[in-house]
Amino acid sequence: MRGGPIELELEGITKGYLGVQALKGVTFSVTKGSIHALAGQNGAGKSTLVKMLSGAETPDGGTIRLGGKEMRFREPTDAQNAGIHTIYQELSLVPSLSVAENIFLGRLPRQAGKVDWARMYREAQDALARVGFDLDVRAPVGSFSTAEQQAVELAKALHKDARVLLLDEPTSTLPSPDVEKLFTVLRSLAAEGVTLLFISLRMDEVYSLCDAVTVLRDGATVAELDTAESSPSDVVTAMVGKSLEGSIAETALRGERSPRLGVGRGEE
Repeated sequence: MRGGPIELELEGITKGYLGVQALKGVTFSVTKGSIHALAGQNGAGKSTLVKMLSGAETPDGGTIRLGGKEMRFREPTDAQNAGIHTIYQELSLVPSLSVAENIFLGRLPRQAGKVDWARMYREAQDALARVGFDLDVRAPVGSFSTAEQQAVELAKALHKDARVLLLDEPTSTLPSPDVEKLFTVLRSLAAEGVTLLFISLRMDEVYSLCDAVTVLRDGATVAELDTAESSPSDVVTAMVGKSLEGSIAETALRGERSPRLGVGRGEE
């Protein structure tokens, strides 16, 4: 796997709900400035783990470290203040507000007691330029395409000094040309030192974009693989716990829904 300092580290993360153990000592680490995939069937624990990292829920046990420092998140703002931001499938934008207002949501810049619109527009434009987009920051964000709105989400996170971006199936609603543009942006951010945890069921995307992949099964870490030294079939085998052959394996490798594997999109 890519060498360098560890930015995000999870050790022995556990979480249970009403007698059901969702996470069973999940342990893995993510190198600073890398793009690291998190894979697993529906129900493997991916969504629960995102909740732990985003501050939406608190682990029952285990340790989360950011840049070597132990972190305790009681709510999402704690994670965001630490530099961990989550981009969900359903974007958290207000369609009727402008692009700039969405980027600065909840923290409008002020001067002499009034909103500093000039600064807000300027910094919003700069944040968008960082992710390779040039949009009218005064226009309602709802007037733009899904790909453009996703760029606004990324710009918003970066403007808040994101160190780690959690990307929860960000390509699920994007057409192919927009997927490649997103990947170009993500590679550029990684080159700048931003650390990305990319959650996807599509092995073609994982092996096109990511440096390494951690596989969860039944709430536990079962494999950590360098994508340069493994294959998509290795990930699928780890996901299901056995080697696959034929059409079922092909479906899994494409990340499409399979009734036998449960590797399509859906809630965990």
